[in-house]
Amino acid sequence: MKNIIQPRLRRRVLVTSVAIIVLITSALAGVINQLYSQSYMAAYSSELVAQMPMVVAQLNRAGLIKDVDKWINSVDPSNTDYMSVVCDKNDHTIWLSEEAKTATIGDICGELPNNIPVPTLIETLSGDSYIAYNMSQEREGGKIYQLVVLRSGDAYMSSLQQLHKRTTFYLGLFVLIAIAFLIAAFHWSFQPLRKLATQLDQMTEAKRDTLDDNYPMELQDVTLALNRLIEISNTQKGRYRQAMDDLAHSLKTRLAATNALLDDNDIPRAELNQRIMEQISQMDELVQYQLKRAMMGQQGLQKDKTDLKPLIDSFGRLLSKVYADKDVILNTTFDPALTLPVNRSDLMELLGNLLENAYRFCISEVQINAIETPDHYLIRIEDDGPGVAEAMRDAIFQRGVRADQRNPGQGIGLSVCHEIVMSYRGSIHVEASSLEGAAFVIELPKR
Repeated sequence: MKNIIQPRLRRRVLVTSVAIIVLITSALAGVINQLYSQSYMAAYSSELVAQMPMVVAQLNRAGLIKDVDKWINSVDPSNTDYMSVVCDKNDHTIWLSEEAKTATIGDICGELPNNIPVPTLIETLSGDSYIAYNMSQEREGGKIYQLVVLRSGDAYMSSLQQLHKRTTFYLGLFVLIAIAFLIAAFHWSFQPLRKLATQLDQMTEAKRDTLDDNYPMELQDVTLALNRLIEISNTQKGRYRQAMDDLAHSLKTRLAATNALLDDNDIPRAELNQRIMEQISQMDELVQYQLKRAMMGQQGLQKDKTDLKPLIDSFGRLLSKVYADKDVILNTTFDPALTLPVNRSDLMELLGNLLENAYRFCISEVQINAIETPDHYLIRIEDDGPGVAEAMRDAIFQRGVRADQRNPGQGIGLSVCHEIVMSYRGSIHVEASSLEGAAFVIELPKR
């Protein structure tokens, strides 16, 4: 099925606005013409009142009325463009004034409407136009006679045509000017939408990070929502990127331990298989853990309790193989039944990074202490290595910062530890160790 091409929003609004303007101006033109017609007919009625002596004089001269006042005789009935006719009930013309005869209006009564309560424009079959008004009705012998006063409508029709032309011209000019202003207004009004489209294109081309915040109020909700969506998307991308970096960093130690196990010919086959499967299981847990972190963030992985001793024992075996040339002594001081309010994968990532650093930089000894207080848990991981310079003790928890440039690394492990501890509303810092090396101190609240 073919997609129907929808008209542009600007075109829709423009066409609708133009249609509204044309409709309103057309209605306005009709009202103007109607008002003009009513005004002209009202003027006709006023003039008819003034011309009544002429009409009466016409009737008097024809002998239709008698005993009129002397002022009637002083009026010249021919000095007028009004004509009088008398019609019977069968619409036959029974009398015409001299002016009507001169105008050769014929049997005009047959073309008049049955009722003429107000001055009315009529057109005869011959094409002439007249304004007619029924002056009276009178009964004689059961017959109804109508006295109708007529006036030529040529002047009115000519004036009306001139009005139509002027109205059409001015209304047409008004429509053109209105459309010109409308187009200018549309260009100005739709400018923010064009700006929005341009900035979105720039964002897709990585030329800008967010949308401006100076859009009109009607677009503020849209731009804020788009900026929020972009922020969430960037955060999600950042989490995936960090998760991949953290995963590579975490798998590095397990792969080194696996290689060390495979190179050790003194380990029995059954024990070797078991320890390799342990490393594979831990690598699988790390992959699942980092994927969850990438999707949900650090906060989504909490709500758990984990035994401390099994993880310490597992890391001790792992790192003793990786750093077998050092013959490191691992001393632990904590309750074997101690559990921490930390997700197992989080705790494994936290201890794995700290212990791997301790084994890497130590000379021969690593020490782990953990105590439980009424309000928090305190864990200390110490080594007898060179320690951390005081100027670097805060910076080393930033991603990409390394205190020791001589050994290979990406500066990821301690930043991951900091993120994990902060997600549990805890704290981590480094200080001088009683073993004369570095001591990483972790404090985790019980709630």
